[in-house]
Amino acid sequence: MDQIQSLNEMINMLLRRIPVWGPIVAIGVVLSVIYALSLPRMYQTTAVIQIGSTQISERIDSGNTNPSLSQYLRKIEQRIMARDNLVQIIEKYGLFSDNPGMSAGDKVYQLRLATSIEQVVDPGQSWRPDAAPSALTVTVALGDPQLVAVVANDFVDRVLEQNHKSRVEQARRALTFFEGEERRVGSAISELDTQIAAFKRANANSLPGSLPAQHEMLASLVDANLALDQQIVELNNSKDKFRKAEFQKQLDLVEDQRKLLSDRIATIRTAIDAGPGVEKEFNALQRLLIQLEDQYSVITKNRAEAEIGQMLETGLQSGQLSVLEKALVPDNPFSPNRKKITVIGGVLSLLIAAAVVLTLEMLNPVIRTAAQLERKLQISPVVTIPIVKTANERVIQRIVLAATAVLGGLGIWQFIQFVTRNTG
Repeated sequence: MDQIQSLNEMINMLLRRIPVWGPIVAIGVVLSVIYALSLPRMYQTTAVIQIGSTQISERIDSGNTNPSLSQYLRKIEQRIMARDNLVQIIEKYGLFSDNPGMSAGDKVYQLRLATSIEQVVDPGQSWRPDAAPSALTVTVALGDPQLVAVVANDFVDRVLEQNHKSRVEQARRALTFFEGEERRVGSAISELDTQIAAFKRANANSLPGSLPAQHEMLASLVDANLALDQQIVELNNSKDKFRKAEFQKQLDLVEDQRKLLSDRIATIRTAIDAGPGVEKEFNALQRLLIQLEDQYSVITKNRAEAEIGQMLETGLQSGQLSVLEKALVPDNPFSPNRKKITVIGGVLSLLIAAAVVLTLEMLNPVIRTAAQLERKLQISPVVTIPIVKTANERVIQRIVLAATAVLGGLGIWQFIQFVTRNTG
């Protein structure tokens, strides 16, 4: 490549090798255009679903647990993208019917690749693991602009339908759960009431409320017992005043009264001694009853909310998901970028043509100018004989060059117009 060391030599080489690189560039550009035009056009459209606040209490969304909204939406997405659901859409709209050799599994796979359901999260809250999405986007890419909008809107309808079914089922499960809990806790309260009533009957004299009266009665009985003892002493002192049979009768009567009082005093003391244990057991039953009553109050409130939630969901008034933007028919394809492909093909053609020209020059290093001779052989030529053309040859050469330039310019212009019309 020593013979090409200046701009003039480069220009002379390109002009001399036009028959070589010209067809290469032309063929490369034409092939690029043909390839770009052969690629199927893909149209893409997007629908937006707004996520609002639900009117059902968050505490009862799923009975006794509340999964995050993101997890809930992912479950809906999994149901929408399930095989059976995609097969229904494919059969409904005849998707991929232009490729009869494609199997059902391949069609499902292609539809999954063409469909995207994504959650939109506030960028300022995206770092939070519990960040709630504010919208849901449904994007579909297919080869038919009319069909792509119809399919995208069908996916939106299915998302809304799945959301409605899911929330109605959640509300139904919540109501069933709280109704069952209400019956269970109510039955437990009834059984505990019966148990407390039986306990009160069995320990009536040892209950905290009865102990003061028991103490008063005990004191009275003790005083009465002392009076009987005093009476016995007096009878014994005046024994001589009574006949023996009469004395014994009175003494036996007083002894019987004292025995009855002693038995009663023992019974009351037993009841008083059992008081602390009875009070402890009674307080435990009362605490359990209070806990059950508190649970019953909460369950009753949540059951009422679940009933309202079920009515709202059944009446489509919960308002959690709503269509913000329906999918529109796209005006232009988003893929392939035919202009870009054509430009890349033209650049590659130029590179290939340049490589071919440089290779030919290296394989045939002919000395063509005096400057090349001087550089190569270190000899200064005495005389340089130029190619002498006649006036007619020069006129004809100019006419050919002008005609070639005009025709080439017109051809390039028409080619550009054709590419612009067909590449979109």
